[in-house]
Amino acid sequence: MSVKNIVILGGGFGGLRTALTLERAIGKDPSYKIILIDQNTFQLYTASLYEVAVGELTHRGILLPFNQLLKGKKVEFINSRVTGIDPKKKVVRTIAGDKIPYEKVVFALGSDTEDFGIPGVAEHTIGLKSVTDAEKIRDKINRCSVLKKEPIRMVVGGGGFAGVELAGELAGYSFCPLDITIVEGTPRLLSGLPEKISSAVAKRLNFLGVKVQTSSFIAKVEPKEVILKSGRKLPFDVAIWTSGVRGSRFVDPQLFPLDKKKALVVDGYLRVKGYEDIFAIGDLAGTGVPWTAVKAEADGKLVAKNILAQLKDKPMQKREAFGIPFIVPVGKKWAVAKIGPFVFWGLLAAVLKNLVLLYYLAQIVDPLTAIKIWWKGESELLGRTHETKHL
Repeated sequence: MSVKNIVILGGGFGGLRTALTLERAIGKDPSYKIILIDQNTFQLYTASLYEVAVGELTHRGILLPFNQLLKGKKVEFINSRVTGIDPKKKVVRTIAGDKIPYEKVVFALGSDTEDFGIPGVAEHTIGLKSVTDAEKIRDKINRCSVLKKEPIRMVVGGGGFAGVELAGELAGYSFCPLDITIVEGTPRLLSGLPEKISSAVAKRLNFLGVKVQTSSFIAKVEPKEVILKSGRKLPFDVAIWTSGVRGSRFVDPQLFPLDKKKALVVDGYLRVKGYEDIFAIGDLAGTGVPWTAVKAEADGKLVAKNILAQLKDKPMQKREAFGIPFIVPVGKKWAVAKIGPFVFWGLLAAVLKNLVLLYYLAQIVDPLTAIKIWWKGESELLGRTHETKHL
């Protein structure tokens, strides 16, 4: 009996959720094999990257090793980088030259930074997409705090979720004074959210001493200056780019249809347009919904159900439009949250934000371990070994 591979490319929030949901349903069925491929040996809890950037957390608090997350699960984890996919031969290729046949494949590779071709962004700013980025920000602030006597000038390009969260956390930095400016091209912060939320966040940032430049587009970035299209120059010691994201550059636009944000065009079942056996989730699924961890997990659950439906020749389930819940922390002990129809901000939302990681961990590891990791802030409690299968 030939084994049919269900291959998931990427182990982020959506990819891991897809793998675990499938494993519960068909993990014991010898006719199927669930394969999760990721170039890292860990899942990055991206929601807390901004805390690493300011030294509130170490990387140990947000790196969750796959070999422990999948311990005892009928999921084969392959630590490798995917270099291509052949939809005609139904094969996934890795950097080592291996070819993995698939029955179904799921794109869960997330997003990449987009600089929109603005000169100097890549050379003179730091992103916030990885632990390396976060540690670069922290180290540069620390270095400036030693070398400079006056406040460190920081420019954050982008007033979306990441920019607002980072600026709010930076405002509470206690080791040295910071002069923080957010530059946002649209007329208000968090432009995709209701205006009352944008207004509340703007007031909070103003209270924290963060300057906000809306309706301001960046023309170019020099080694020590951000130059706006208006001609205004913003000198900086540290410049951080959170403004642009696009679908993963891994996807070949010659093979797969992309939307304007370079995400894959999908149908209501999250199948990539033109393909019956290829699905996309999270940031790579162009559904018009803001790219958040909650969206990725919801997509992952739905795709797992639809793959199971296909395997059993049953009707698939369409994606339903729903308001994605979110919590945006803006400094210590303050956040804004939207849960269903309810919007609230202040200390209660901040407390809720602190429980989100616990809730997430409780879904992927046993409850006692989840509480220990959450309480101590160190994912290394999952295990000290990181042995994985390499291709």
